[in-house]
Amino acid sequence: MNPVSLTDRLIRQATALGADDAGVCLASDLLAGPSHREGPRPKGLLDHHRLLVLALRHPQDEPALDYFVRKEGARYGNSEGNRRLMRISAGIGQWLSDAGIPSADLHYYVERGGVFLKGAAVLAGLGTVGVNNLFIHPRFGARIRLRAHLVDAPLIPSVPADFDPCPGCHRPCLAVCPEDALGNGGYDPDRCYIRIDRDASESIPLPVEGDGPARREARFCRLCEFACVYGGDGEA
Repeated sequence: MNPVSLTDRLIRQATALGADDAGVCLASDLLAGPSHREGPRPKGLLDHHRLLVLALRHPQDEPALDYFVRKEGARYGNSEGNRRLMRISAGIGQWLSDAGIPSADLHYYVERGGVFLKGAAVLAGLGTVGVNNLFIHPRFGARIRLRAHLVDAPLIPSVPADFDPCPGCHRPCLAVCPEDALGNGGYDPDRCYIRIDRDASESIPLPVEGDGPARREARFCRLCEFACVYGGDGEA
């Protein structure tokens, strides 16, 4: 199968499996970017690989997609939105395996060998990173979540989007953060994590299912995301 045909079929398969958008970037471009030059190299990701980047809408009226559930005492957990992305990625992996193409799902825990998904999504032509440090999609705005799938095949990279909704905006997103993580000096991750840690500490216990383990649900702050006035499809 030629690279153009394979790329087109793969993106169509991603949307058929439930992704709202998908694009391709070169692993070499992502690894050469500032985030991965300064941070850990994703496990198993080599320069010749391609990444299929998957995007899934997280509408404001479906907040449960973002509720983060983890077992008592565990460091990591998951949300329903990410589980949907994982299922889409698993379907992509099976589709590629049936075609004899090696691939692998890539998670977003960078400290455990994951990838910087916002950078990958920009390179894959899915949107841009706004002044609020959120990934913004031309059709879906800031209410979007991402996952990536490594593909060991010569896919054709997508064209980066010519898109920037921030110029001319009065930028309410910069003033809404309760920890002032979006002040004049740009995004401050340490201040953002103050709120993340607080939300995690205030997570609520969930009913135990049968003999299953105790679990807690955290509802993390999305104020900057909800304050973004760009609604997608060019509307602000």
